[in-house]
Amino acid sequence: MTDNLENSNEFLEKVKSNKTFKMSAIAVGTLIVIVLGIVAYRTMIYAPAVEQSKSAYWQDLVYLESDSLDLALQGFEAVAAKYDGKVGGEVSNYLAGRILMDKGEFESALSYLEKTDLEDVYASSMAVGLQGDCHVELGNFDKAVQLYTQAADKNANEMTSPMYLKKAALVYELELKDFKKAEELYKKIESEYFDYYKTNNIEKYIARASNKQ
Repeated sequence: MTDNLENSNEFLEKVKSNKTFKMSAIAVGTLIVIVLGIVAYRTMIYAPAVEQSKSAYWQDLVYLESDSLDLALQGFEAVAAKYDGKVGGEVSNYLAGRILMDKGEFESALSYLEKTDLEDVYASSMAVGLQGDCHVELGNFDKAVQLYTQAADKNANEMTSPMYLKKAALVYELELKDFKKAEELYKKIESEYFDYYKTNNIEKYIARASNKQ
């Protein structure tokens, strides 16, 4: 007991007399408060808001499925604004951008797609790839190939990666007239995504790009 009191007194004296020790103790204490605050925020406020955001756009999906695009768009835009940074908000950003693309409003679509941050492997890649589609429609071909290759490299997988490599290659070939780069990307599909290569007749694209050089 005496040892505990002595140790306690020694600790208090250090806090009173040693400025560096005192500042360190304050810093650690502040950090603990911040961490506890973050945990409380995520548990009591953020987590419920995420769950609310997931259900907030269901009615808008019904509108979308019934081809009521204007009503769906209005709803998705509202959910995206209210739940920005949460799952429902990010899904709504994506779907609002997709509807605007269908309406031919590509610059407005980009304003939503560029804010989209989804965790799903395929959807996150497609959010970037759709930006590439918008830039193709706007005639920004250099930007389009940059985004297509970014989409192909993002969470590389057998479905979206070869699809966006092909899109990038087509823009290089048909719009930028860079046939060497187009052939390079077609061959990348051959070497890295052979199933897609075979089922999509990529060999004919390689031959075509090669013959144009």
